[in-house]
Amino acid sequence: MNQFARTEQLLGLEATEKIKNARVAIFGLGAVGSFATEALARAGVGYLRLVDFDRVDASNINRQLFALNSTIGREKAGVARERVCDINPLCEVDLHDTFVNADSLTDLLSLDLDVVVDAIDGLNSKVNLVFDAVSMGLPVVSSMGAGGKIDISMIKTGDISQTCVCPLARVVRQRLHRRGLYEGVTCVYSIEKTLNKQPYKESDAVDGLSDHGRPRPPIGTIPWVPGVFGLNMAAEVIKIITR
Repeated sequence: MNQFARTEQLLGLEATEKIKNARVAIFGLGAVGSFATEALARAGVGYLRLVDFDRVDASNINRQLFALNSTIGREKAGVARERVCDINPLCEVDLHDTFVNADSLTDLLSLDLDVVVDAIDGLNSKVNLVFDAVSMGLPVVSSMGAGGKIDISMIKTGDISQTCVCPLARVVRQRLHRRGLYEGVTCVYSIEKTLNKQPYKESDAVDGLSDHGRPRPPIGTIPWVPGVFGLNMAAEVIKIITR
């Protein structure tokens, strides 16, 4: 049986073939990125370039698909590849267990990509990725802040010039404006104000690393919000591929 028969039934043979031949790069395999990766693999994307330097820790389990008690301590990129190949053995997985910065982007971005997915947390890495990809003429789907939110009805999709309320989106816009980029980036964002019921504990400030490799204070998260972010991003990717 064709495992993508339901996709073909819904979207048609031509669209399914475009998805099969598509080449997508996903930067960041955490909460949002894991759900985007999962959906694209199940949709039948034929090539996925997976980029993440981080390892699974216990605090990831409440929201990340690749985070299980059995995967704690493992590289997220490696776990992601195993899952993608188990979903679609015909998918070509190009793995990059590396940190994203201005230097590494030279090797990580290429003109043969159909879409770039930005699910990076680090601000400098995110801005560099978005700017370089757009400068190369590559379509970009970018995630803004999913932490500190609980209401999925507040999640929106639109051009980066339309983003509002989200503090991360505001800073990303400002930094891109300095480089002369004002629009042309598809974003998933939330208009819900960030909330936390209680302050974080110092012992928990290891949820991620800043762009300089230092521990940073975590933001409260719940599984369904980043999940919906990632699934919306996958939907936008498929729109771009099949349009």
